[in-house]
Amino acid sequence: LFRHSPLAVAWPSPLLVLNYPLVVSNVKVLNEKIKGTRPKTSLAATIRLLRETYTSEGILGLYKGGHIFLLHQAIRDGMRFVADRGLRALERRLGWKKWDAEDIEPKSKRRRFLVRLALKYSIDSLCYPVLLVSTRTIIKNDQETSWQSVCTWSREEGLLSLFAGLTASLISMAVEEAMEMILAYCIERHAKGNQLDVSDKLVLKACGSSVLSVFTSPVNHVGVIQRCQSRLPGLPEPRSVASIVRGLPWRGSFNQLLLFGGILTL
Repeated sequence: LFRHSPLAVAWPSPLLVLNYPLVVSNVKVLNEKIKGTRPKTSLAATIRLLRETYTSEGILGLYKGGHIFLLHQAIRDGMRFVADRGLRALERRLGWKKWDAEDIEPKSKRRRFLVRLALKYSIDSLCYPVLLVSTRTIIKNDQETSWQSVCTWSREEGLLSLFAGLTASLISMAVEEAMEMILAYCIERHAKGNQLDVSDKLVLKACGSSVLSVFTSPVNHVGVIQRCQSRLPGLPEPRSVASIVRGLPWRGSFNQLLLFGGILTL
């Protein structure tokens, strides 16, 4: 279970550029002010919002807040990389074996894994205000710069307002990572007694991840909505967690569970 470092950083993917308009659409869908209805996160609603955004704001509207989102990714991954290299250098200096070595004691390996995990969540917490700014930039319509908006939010609502939705975001991340680790462990264990091709493993992992996302996406949606909420004009009014949860698109999640659960069963 503790094979990969929580502080590991992947190379930037070009898919991030292609996927970002979907991030913009998701934020807008979840914060749509449609009285008496739930957010419509169906494919049709996503396409509609993408088309409307492109028509009214052009191609730049599809990448609104994207520069801040990339800045968040760069700062977060940079801090993770430095922390990981620093820990490795410290362990070499102390004469310790690599934390992921095969012959290391399980107790020591687990303890050093948890240290890295705690560092990862601490770094994500420190970088969270940048993510909040990128998310709010998508839905706010004033002419203030990002820095001016940060100063306004901090002055009017306090510095802690820049961490709105942090708890839900960390819970979503923790649950998703735990489920993915357990899923990978189950697939590897099952593969030992059966002849599974690499393609079969990839299909199992993809379908399993899709099923798991049904359980983690509602928590992530709560975090996104809380990130945008504020008592200041131009942003959605704050709501209780219970009210947000009731308004989530549960029907779409149920359909996704049936679809990928059926594929995984086959």
